[in-house]
Amino acid sequence: TSVKMIGVCQLCSTADKEGNFAAVEAAVSRAASLGCKLVCLPENFAYMPDSSSGDIFAEPLDGPLFSRYRELARRHAIWISYGGFQEQCDLPACKEQAAAGGQKCSKKFNTHVIVNSQGDIAARYRKIHLFDVDYPQIFRESNATHPGDRPVVVDSPVGRLGLSVCYDLRFPELYGALRRGGAEVMLVPAAFTLKTGMSHWHALLKARAIETQCY
Repeated sequence: TSVKMIGVCQLCSTADKEGNFAAVEAAVSRAASLGCKLVCLPENFAYMPDSSSGDIFAEPLDGPLFSRYRELARRHAIWISYGGFQEQCDLPACKEQAAAGGQKCSKKFNTHVIVNSQGDIAARYRKIHLFDVDYPQIFRESNATHPGDRPVVVDSPVGRLGLSVCYDLRFPELYGALRRGGAEVMLVPAAFTLKTGMSHWHALLKARAIETQCY
């Protein structure tokens, strides 16, 4: 069996969307030059807001920014795992409310998108388990984010991928469902908090791999 390489890219994203795009472009170019078939980017790769600014960003997957990210995959002829994009809400109930003169929905989805080497969206997973915790400080992802409602697996050049995002890692039932769906490689893009990450990140990854017998 031939070896297929996966590129894993570490980023330090900010609220500067153009700066983030430049960093992603450089990483994807590097991965493609090394012969990777898939390159994986973390959660919030495109935008990490300044917590003090209150700035909110969301865009549909056919919007101008994510269209540029899709073009990167096509240009470099590589599959890309975009680990967590702020996808604009498109729920029918929210659309109907806005059309009826109500307030436009201010929530988004935290969406893990797989783009193939032609620049087409091969799969989209909306994060199911939102980060609502009180330790070590209070986080309420659900204040600005809708949860997804279904597991997603997708075939790729490196095997069948099971998609998840960050806090999902603490819920083994999701990974069991992905394995039953045929997943061979579990992708867990994240922007984990420092304190819990240092204590739990590697332990949880190992547990999910052992339980599912997946990469």
